[in-house]
Amino acid sequence: MQLSTPAHAGAAGNGVTAAAPRGTPLWRSLLEILIAAGIVVLLFDFFFASAEVRDERMSPTLRAGQRVLVSRLPYRLTAPQRGDVVAVRSRIDPSRIELHRVIGLPGDALDIRGAQVSVNGLPLREPYLLEGRERLNLGATTVGRYRLGQDDYFLLNDNRADLGDSRSFGVFSRDQILGRVWLIYWPPQNIAAVAHTQPARGEP
Repeated sequence: MQLSTPAHAGAAGNGVTAAAPRGTPLWRSLLEILIAAGIVVLLFDFFFASAEVRDERMSPTLRAGQRVLVSRLPYRLTAPQRGDVVAVRSRIDPSRIELHRVIGLPGDALDIRGAQVSVNGLPLREPYLLEGRERLNLGATTVGRYRLGQDDYFLLNDNRADLGDSRSFGVFSRDQILGRVWLIYWPPQNIAAVAHTQPARGEP
């Protein structure tokens, strides 16, 4: 009986081997990594912004030296709410991001007397203020009445003695509000979600 030799055995016997698949070129791998990193950066910029707290205007909610993440998504879906801590571009230096709290909404009538704010005739109770109204330097705050338009938001600092807000720079439109401050991420010991406390309307 004659035994047949398998084809692959004959090829091996002739010293012929199958070619190994070639690996992906290094330049292509680097290009894919760069493209993926670019997509991640674009997605991050679409949904988030980062800002540094440079002063005590939002104290005690935010303190100088902290860094926060600002989420752009909420205001792509819904309008800002009273009590939200938001980010806007500085009216003095547009390259800087500033943080304030939404106090007045479109159509509101505001009456500001010292640290006390009334909205549509009802005083606000604001538990996040830096100090009790009786201890604030009321001489450093303003007194005024404001009627907001249909796309106007009145932004105030939690530290009402700091006038760098809508009392000095006017109202902001919805498209000027970059996003809702979401998270304190630096320094590590301060990592926490930012509280958005809605002030109650009624007797202070």
